[in-house]
Amino acid sequence: MKPQMVRERAPQSSLTLLEPETKPASDALPLVSIVVPCRNEEKHIGRCLESILANDYPKERMEILVLDGMSEDRTREIVAGYSARYSMIRLVDNPLKHIPVAMNIGIRNARGERILKMDAHSTYQPEYISKCVHYQDLYGTENAGGVWKMIPGADTATARAIVLGLGSRFGSGNANVKVGVEKPTWSDTVAFGCFKRELFERIGMYDEKLLSSSDLDLNQRIRAAGGGILV
Repeated sequence: MKPQMVRERAPQSSLTLLEPETKPASDALPLVSIVVPCRNEEKHIGRCLESILANDYPKERMEILVLDGMSEDRTREIVAGYSARYSMIRLVDNPLKHIPVAMNIGIRNARGERILKMDAHSTYQPEYISKCVHYQDLYGTENAGGVWKMIPGADTATARAIVLGLGSRFGSGNANVKVGVEKPTWSDTVAFGCFKRELFERIGMYDEKLLSSSDLDLNQRIRAAGGGILV
């Protein structure tokens, strides 16, 4: 992506209107496996992991699998440092380097009842994980996630204009994941979705041949099978 383009995408969850009356005990919450595909992300992976660790979801009920596409910078060293300090973080090799391959390796290595895909190039709200799980259960949805909050990659008028355009209906039409919503809304896709593990047993894994559209394909299969997607 060119320097003028958006370089960070922090998901801003729209799932804020229906708060749980009481928080369930931590041992009643599902184990969430967070799968983070990455390659050569030394400038961003630390901030990504810090934001995940700062989430209010109980640490004993999550694991973080960083699927590294054989990075050639300091990414692996940085992740190894976090893994040494936090037992829930694991560095897992992705020798084929592509994102759908990373997701499939992550799902196969995951211990959790929920699979949450997160991007190494983004940071996350403190309540992001807990809201994804809560609203997935509340609505019975197959995929629950957030809205992209796009940030300019450079302090230039061009970069700011690109962000404004992509975040508007003029630039993104009815794509709720980019333009935002006022309340939990059924959608055709989400940013950084949370899935129940058994979903992949029913509709299959990520299509590793689709290097740039595997999310679109997965969401189409979810809807074809009668499942819902909530943003």
